[in-house]
Amino acid sequence: MYDYYEQISVFIKENFLPSTPENANVKLTTEQLLSFLFRTFPVDCVSDYDLNEILTSLDYTRHNYVVEYFSEVGKKKDARIEVKKSLEVGWCLKSPFDLHTEELEKK
Repeated sequence: MYDYYEQISVFIKENFLPSTPENANVKLTTEQLLSFLFRTFPVDCVSDYDLNEILTSLDYTRHNYVVEYFSEVGKKKDARIEVKKSLEVGWCLKSPFDLHTEELEKK
């Protein structure tokens, strides 16, 4: 049987660094992080408890952070954008990839 615990530890070490909510470019709940990992590793090869142990052994800590959702309200002519915010608890990671949102102008 494969040691997915160790493989996932290595994968996280090679692709991410622990971060804070202010500096992280990847913020995921445990469930979201498991879903991400299961795109590379077999589904259910580690549990949420295993992932918690892996992350804490790599010096990650859980953080509270704000998540913003944008929704259009009203009819087309009078539509406005509302920003809804919620508090989330999860893991803050720093990836070497540029994941910043870019704005494009409509033509």
